[in-house]
Amino acid sequence: MTRLIVIGPVPPPLHGVSVSTDLVLRNQHLRARFALEHLDTSDHRTVGNVGRWDASNVVNAVSSIARFAARLRGPRGLVYLPISQGIPGLARDTLFIRIAAACGWKVAAHLRGSELGGVYRAQPRPVGAWLQRSLTQLDSIAVLGESVRDVLDGIFPASRIAVVPNGTPDPGVRNSRRFNENGLYLGNLYARKGAVEALETAGIVLRQRPGARFVFAGECPDPAFRTRLEELATDVGGRIVFRPPVSGREKQELLLSSSFLLFPPARQEGHPRVVIEAMAAGLPVITTDRGVIAETVVDGECGYVLPAPIPSELAECALELCADPALRERMGRAARARYLECFSQERADRALADWLAELV
Repeated sequence: MTRLIVIGPVPPPLHGVSVSTDLVLRNQHLRARFALEHLDTSDHRTVGNVGRWDASNVVNAVSSIARFAARLRGPRGLVYLPISQGIPGLARDTLFIRIAAACGWKVAAHLRGSELGGVYRAQPRPVGAWLQRSLTQLDSIAVLGESVRDVLDGIFPASRIAVVPNGTPDPGVRNSRRFNENGLYLGNLYARKGAVEALETAGIVLRQRPGARFVFAGECPDPAFRTRLEELATDVGGRIVFRPPVSGREKQELLLSSSFLLFPPARQEGHPRVVIEAMAAGLPVITTDRGVIAETVVDGECGYVLPAPIPSELAECALELCADPALRERMGRAARARYLECFSQERADRALADWLAELV
């Protein structure tokens, strides 16, 4: 059986790449086709340390590279890694790629965002040349949707780009209608994720809908930003609740007790798993057209996909859902059906295994 070395972090902390790596390691289709090994690059500190230059990260990177080189001994196979989108992580990843290629291994990378092109083009010419030469040693790169293929224009041959979207495990749904007006923001609290706009939207909704409530669940590594968010939530009578990151049964219960997801990223995204999780739980989604979100949420059918995170426009969508239980139910059913058809974990697992199997 062909060896497959999966490089990547696992939780904690919870963030897109660590959750994705954990799901890859659980992929039974991969385990049926490959002898799967894991090179753990985890930094179990807070999400605020991800992608930073500091002594701990440098030591971790050097250790990971040394352990990786040792793993390459013996029969050759395939290396799979989530390619970073920041220079600290890319510097390490290019060494993984070059070392593996030099040892005769095939190498596949998964781009789990849509910012790599911008990062590459912002570098000085010598750094850009190093990155491009490293990336062209990959046998294939997978992106998360058709709409983000152009992220790699001028960096990587189009003929070697595959599309392998995210999926998520099925949380199940309750049969009863949701008669509450509970909005949910689920994800780490960053400005680029639209946390400020989401808070401002919640304030508009709560001033017009006395029965509405909002939960914001996620880690906020910046104390000053956390204070700003809490200040935005002070004048609504305690109807905005902040919770730490949730996972497992706790996340499932939070999804199933909510009426809609409010997730309006301000900057580029990949394929946010939180959007798929909400759809799987039968929630309408209020979001913005970033990354492959518009490929995932059918605007007007599974929720609302707005061009930009403008609080007044987001609030208009939320108020419409709050006022119309039948609309919430209809959109929730459509979101759930689309999840089952396109974004189940089984479908994502099979697509990943098929892509990697083709390379060997």
